[in-house]
Amino acid sequence: MTTKNYISLCLVLAAVTAASILFIPGFSDLIETTMLLFLSTNARA
Repeated sequence: MTTKNYISLCLVLAAVTAASILFIPGFSDLIETTMLLFLSTNARA
């Protein structure tokens, strides 16, 4: 995979993720819950 294709893929995935967070309430809740679980599990005191 060339660098140009990789950057394009990353931009498309970022745009799709951002749009789905804005327009699909259940999906945004799922992402928030998953991120909080990940961060609380990996937190170092």
